[in-house]
Amino acid sequence: MTSILDQYEKASKQAGTTVFINTLLENERPMFAKQKVAYTPQYPVHHMGAQSGRIALVLVNNTLLRIDTQLPDNIDELDLNKNLTVGYKIQRLFVDPTGCHILVSAVHKDRERDPEREDNNAELIYVHANSAKPRQVTKTKGNFITAVGWCTSNIGQTTGPILLGTSKGFIYETEINQSGNEIYWKQVFDLGRGTPTMITGLEYFRLRSAGEGQSVYGVLITTMTKLYQFQGKLMNRMDDRPLLQSIFHAYLNTKEKFLEIPSEFAVSRLRLCFANDQPTQVAWMTGNGVLLAQVSDKDGVLSPQHRMIPYPLPDTSSEPSEISKKRGHHKFPLEVALTPFHLAMVFYDRLRIICTVNQQLVYEDTYDQSFGDLRGLTCDGRNKKNQQGPVLWSFADYALFRYTITDESRHIWQMYMEQKQFDLALQFCGNNASQRSQVLLHQAHHLLSKHQYEKAAKLYAQTEASFEEVALKFMEIKQEDALQAFLLEKASRLKGDQRMQLSMLVLWLLELMLRKLGSLKDAGIKTDSPQYQSSWDTLNRFTEQRRIMECIKSNLGAVYSLLSSHGLHDVMLHLAGKLKDSQRIMEQHLLDRNYKEALNVLLESSDSELLYNACPVLLQEQPKETVDMLIYKAHKLELTRVTPLLFAALSDGDARLAKEIIRFVEHCAYQLNCKDRSLHTLLFSLYMRYDPDKTLPYLNGQGDDVKTVPYDAQSALRLCLAADTRQLQACVLLYRIMGLYQPAVEMALKVDAALARQTADMPEENEELRKKLWLRIARHVVEKERDIQRAMAVLQQCNLLKIEDVLPFFPDFTTIDLFKDAISQSLQEYSHHLDTLKEEMEEATKAADALRHEIQAFRHKSIVVQAGDHCHLCRSPLLTRSAYLFPCGHRFHGDCLLPRVLTTMSQMRRERVAELQRELASLPNNDADSLSLASSSLGTREQLLQDLDDIMAADCVLCGESVIRLIDAPFTVEDDLEAFNAID
Repeated sequence: MTSILDQYEKASKQAGTTVFINTLLENERPMFAKQKVAYTPQYPVHHMGAQSGRIALVLVNNTLLRIDTQLPDNIDELDLNKNLTVGYKIQRLFVDPTGCHILVSAVHKDRERDPEREDNNAELIYVHANSAKPRQVTKTKGNFITAVGWCTSNIGQTTGPILLGTSKGFIYETEINQSGNEIYWKQVFDLGRGTPTMITGLEYFRLRSAGEGQSVYGVLITTMTKLYQFQGKLMNRMDDRPLLQSIFHAYLNTKEKFLEIPSEFAVSRLRLCFANDQPTQVAWMTGNGVLLAQVSDKDGVLSPQHRMIPYPLPDTSSEPSEISKKRGHHKFPLEVALTPFHLAMVFYDRLRIICTVNQQLVYEDTYDQSFGDLRGLTCDGRNKKNQQGPVLWSFADYALFRYTITDESRHIWQMYMEQKQFDLALQFCGNNASQRSQVLLHQAHHLLSKHQYEKAAKLYAQTEASFEEVALKFMEIKQEDALQAFLLEKASRLKGDQRMQLSMLVLWLLELMLRKLGSLKDAGIKTDSPQYQSSWDTLNRFTEQRRIMECIKSNLGAVYSLLSSHGLHDVMLHLAGKLKDSQRIMEQHLLDRNYKEALNVLLESSDSELLYNACPVLLQEQPKETVDMLIYKAHKLELTRVTPLLFAALSDGDARLAKEIIRFVEHCAYQLNCKDRSLHTLLFSLYMRYDPDKTLPYLNGQGDDVKTVPYDAQSALRLCLAADTRQLQACVLLYRIMGLYQPAVEMALKVDAALARQTADMPEENEELRKKLWLRIARHVVEKERDIQRAMAVLQQCNLLKIEDVLPFFPDFTTIDLFKDAISQSLQEYSHHLDTLKEEMEEATKAADALRHEIQAFRHKSIVVQAGDHCHLCRSPLLTRSAYLFPCGHRFHGDCLLPRVLTTMSQMRRERVAELQRELASLPNNDADSLSLASSSLGTREQLLQDLDDIMAADCVLCGESVIRLIDAPFTVEDDLEAFNAID
């Protein structure tokens, strides 16, 4: 069965006409949807209230109807006449925010006709949602309750602390339990201060936290012309009773704060709009219009900014004059209701809804009085079960109408945008990117018109506006700072995969920033000025971003080209430092001739390639400091790469530079014990050219073995020879090291005879060469010095020389008396040598005779073989086939011995045995038929057999030397082990 609340009106002509002022999209749901409740009361409806999905109706016959929208077909009907004194009529209906508590205020009919009568003819009825027995609140007897301030945070079975306002201006605080009894009752304030003043609206609520377990509460009270505001602090526990008395006591001797709107028409209603159980807006219906104000979140109860919305005049062009006269002041609405963004007004013939943001009429629903006169309007704005928004309820004498509000904030962003309240507009755009883009675009246009270019640029970057159009716009008006801000914002919003776009923006931004810095320098602005520092900080912050740095690294060539084109060396160094590009930093320092900074970079850098590239320039410009740096890092360098650089640096022949290079090379050679040949060759060449005194000590210190000396001996010798007579001694030393003793002696004879004699004794193992060298010395003494005494001394110094060796060097007419002693001694030595040779020949003859006798005796030696002798390898009888007998007594068959002998032979001898066997096999058989053919090969066969016997019988395979050499061989081989394991 369809709910009576969900049945749409079938005949729109009978119920009225609905007009939507706002333009709807084709697929957009209407913001306001009207439904007529399929229920017709028996009596006219006089009052209506709705809260939290519960509806209360009071009929003209004092009947109370209660409807739960979750169970709409179960209508609970209560006759209140049983609880009211005869003649009383209900004038007010109050429903608390939970919908569980209902208060009905009634007065006597006479008082209704004459409101100024001051009698006690007023009663108050309390009804609980779970009770079917209304109760009269006795302590209010005689007080006409015209307003109720409910406890907005109440969730209990009682009403919680509530405020009751009367027609005389008294304010009472009470709490009513489920049975209708007052837990306490207290008058807390007299608004008229002795003068009767009707209270038309009363609300209290929590404003904000005050700290220390307290909260600030506010109270709003309306009369016909005034809106009062009270505020005070209460404990969060809310245990004190009366709760609100302390707030009003603060105003006993203080004038109240109020807004006054005088009017000749007696109209006053107070309505609140809630969001998350917290009031946000207040609407006060007055005779001049509806006052809208925001609940303050700072000081006071209401914000000082408020607006007055005038009443829209109904369309009366076709209204009969008698109806207009009957209605009287028909321009006033019967009732108003407030939602977060709209104000609804019900007139006798229509419902109008005005947007509170722009005060424009957005919805109008006309009514043709088919169900009697329209009586009122209420808003259920706190129904948490309703997911769409607040619900408006209007009622006529015999009909109820529900207006469902769907997404009432859908156009609020646009309204705020048109009012240039862009922050509020963005709040209501939510996550709608298109709406946010429109708002930001309008805000950017607005800022541009105000010449706030940089702010506008940042907003343009957040919109969907054409990139080219915005960029050209700022370029046309020559606002590079704004263009830079636009590009920065655009770059920050690019996605990770938009690398090409990011590269373009980064290069463009760098161009703008560098141009700005360059223009400041050209204008004479100092680098420490605030203006320059600001531009520098902008560049620094930009390049500190990780994404930007990654983009710069991927486009490093273009970035460096850009920097070079502007000539901003400090920026180049700064950026290269961030990139840790030591190569670029070094190049820039060298370009700026800032050599000390370049050296500092090398000291801090671990990149050896950087040092190798920069070293030649730094050696030329800062030799001492560069060598100090090289010495400091020498242990980490490849000296084979450093040496060519040092050679190249010396091309100009700078002695000061050479001195420093010698210092570095000496450090490597002596401190680091480097033996690199090129390094030592460099050191020797430096000694030769710039410090010759160190040449000979260096050569002496490096040894005399040409294979172990660290320098290139041939290169060193060429250098020494090129030095003419200055390095003759070094030449002698180098000749000796290289083993060239003859030129060494020749060179030494030019320097010192003692050096020559020392050199001549060096080839100790080559007596022939040594003799030759001494002969050269002797000849030099005889021919050059013509000193016979010294020549004789040479013969005494070398035991290899004889007098007959040096005699040819003497002149033909030299007297023999000078060296007859040497001749006599030489003859004696020859005689002794001949005697020695004669003795040796006699001993050799005797040994040869003994050997011949022994060979002759061995030829006649024989060995007896017994019939029972067997082969020591196969254990078979020995005489069954050819055999070999050894002097040690071992006997072997020929076919048994051969395999055993092969195992003890070398590979070469085994190949020889195989070759002999092949040659024997290739000879023809020696039988009778082929005797003539084989006779020619008998000698060959015998020779081959003899050679084979010599190999096989050379040594005994059981006790000979070959067996002794196999003492460390294993007893078994792998084949024997496999055979043994196979037995198992």
